[in-house]
Amino acid sequence: MIAPREVDHVIVGGGLQGCLLAHAIAHHRPAARVLLVERSDRLCGNHTWSFHASDIPQQTRVWFDPLVTKKWPGYFVKFPGLSRRVGIPYETISSESLREATVRLAGGTAGRQSLEIVYGEPCEIVSPTGVKIGGSCRLDGPAVIDCRGCTASAAALNSVGYQSFIGHEYETSRGWPVAEPTLMDVRADQACGFEFLYELPFGPDRVLLEYTRFSEEPVCSADRAERLIATRLAEAGVDAAKLVRTERGCLPMPYAAAPGTERMSVAGGYAGGWYHAATGYSMPLAVRFADLVAKAAPEHIAAELAAVASRDALRRGFARFLNRLLFCLVQPTDRWKVFRRFYQVLSEDRISRFYAHQFNVADAARIVIGRPPAGLAPIRFAKSFFPRTGPGLT
Repeated sequence: MIAPREVDHVIVGGGLQGCLLAHAIAHHRPAARVLLVERSDRLCGNHTWSFHASDIPQQTRVWFDPLVTKKWPGYFVKFPGLSRRVGIPYETISSESLREATVRLAGGTAGRQSLEIVYGEPCEIVSPTGVKIGGSCRLDGPAVIDCRGCTASAAALNSVGYQSFIGHEYETSRGWPVAEPTLMDVRADQACGFEFLYELPFGPDRVLLEYTRFSEEPVCSADRAERLIATRLAEAGVDAAKLVRTERGCLPMPYAAAPGTERMSVAGGYAGGWYHAATGYSMPLAVRFADLVAKAAPEHIAAELAAVASRDALRRGFARFLNRLLFCLVQPTDRWKVFRRFYQVLSEDRISRFYAHQFNVADAARIVIGRPPAGLAPIRFAKSFFPRTGPGLT
């Protein structure tokens, strides 16, 4: 292990945020000594991270672009009464590609940075500059960055909805009929609440089909996912498909700010609030966090992050407010109408700024002002502003 006196950054957590940070440091501080601690036996888990190309700040592209797995010139959304192609380029990064790139970085093939990865060890953050690895080994360095991902703090508020998903990646027996992604394929039957299929064609004979459900509970029916995915395969004329990978997850969509807590160190990703609360997309803010931390002197990281978060407070608050509208004002069977209206009334520029978490006051007004969707529950919405102790909304 790197000697304590030689460590410049300790990154705790080898998921998306931790690995992005390692690559950003490699670019901005090639002489830095970095220790990345991951409690499991491999980095990055089993995920597909997708995002709009406009989500990524141009100045970060120099270190970020080599991590991108696939790019498309645009995507589709499909609702009852609306089918639209959005001409905003769309991109994705796979766990496998990010893991391989980060391991290469640690192996020294990049030739610019000394990165060491510690696998399979618990890591306790004991101070802003210190960690305890494996329950006994104490390590201190100028900066400790907590990138351990989602915590239970949002759910503990009892003011949170969930975006749950199950995705199957297939090799298909014939060419997939659509070359661009479909972000939302909303079926007319919404009796189970807001649900849709998400479709990523990686190539002519490889596709990811993902069932997504928005609900008050962190649950996702595997049977329902199987039925809708099978229906889509049949519609595409695929009579034989080999399942090569399955991923599943659950993203919190809070509609109240997390209570202030004293943190031992700087936190990124979901743990630090560096994600888009209204979409669940983590890439836009995770990239900005990584670039900011990598460029800052260790003693200035916390202050610079706090300043950026403060300037972004209105956007973060508005994103949570949209979640409150979605989960507390609109009945589950009518939630899809909120998203249809979003794509009906917003220009591509506004859509781009919204997903990038760079929207302005005029963009926010355009989202909420206008004819509201059906199925409103104003009493339920009013109650959502008051503390509650029950397991669900009444």
